[in-house]
Amino acid sequence: TPTPVPATAALQGIWQSPAGTATNTSAIVLPDGQLWAVVVTAGTPVSTRVIKARFAPELAGFTGSGTSYTLGTNTSSSLTATASVIEKTSLAATFSSNGQSDAYSLAYQSRYDTPVSLADWQGSWNGTLGPGTVSWNITASGAISGTRSTGCIYSGQVSLRQEQKAIADVSVTESCAGTVTQLAGIGTLVTGKAATLAMTTADGSAAVLLGLTR
Repeated sequence: TPTPVPATAALQGIWQSPAGTATNTSAIVLPDGQLWAVVVTAGTPVSTRVIKARFAPELAGFTGSGTSYTLGTNTSSSLTATASVIEKTSLAATFSSNGQSDAYSLAYQSRYDTPVSLADWQGSWNGTLGPGTVSWNITASGAISGTRSTGCIYSGQVSLRQEQKAIADVSVTESCAGTVTQLAGIGTLVTGKAATLAMTTADGSAAVLLGLTR
């Protein structure tokens, strides 16, 4: 009898490292195996990485590849990844980049199973982005508009996903002094008054991590 190949849908969820660890890791895996992770390592200064990858099923688990972005340095590197999962319980992942491999043990977060609505996103939001602060408004239809204290202008859209979980798709157009940048990624409401967006540029050369509060 052939060994069944696991489905990437088993990986889906919001995953979090244990509290109090030197490296704080948060990850979101979508049903198609796409991974977004934020890895914050304590130190002076604090190091923050955004990882975007995609997993595919293998006989003994999952393998993937993607890019690791170190925020604040404009540097990125390709990576490979492996993962094993106990569905809706625990996720063990290893990310390898630049000759270094790091292993992470993450726990499932049940808030993933609470569907988000566009009404949940509606309102005025503020956050720090690079050298400036952004002020955005999101309408009842998910339309994004706003500005940045540096003079940038924003438009975009929050869209609900087919699986109807806690994650939304986000696309943003940033216009700064004649330079237009297209960003796309995902967003999640951390609480009713806080949200986190992880996005990459259209060419995959840079990542943006944006925390918003009402």
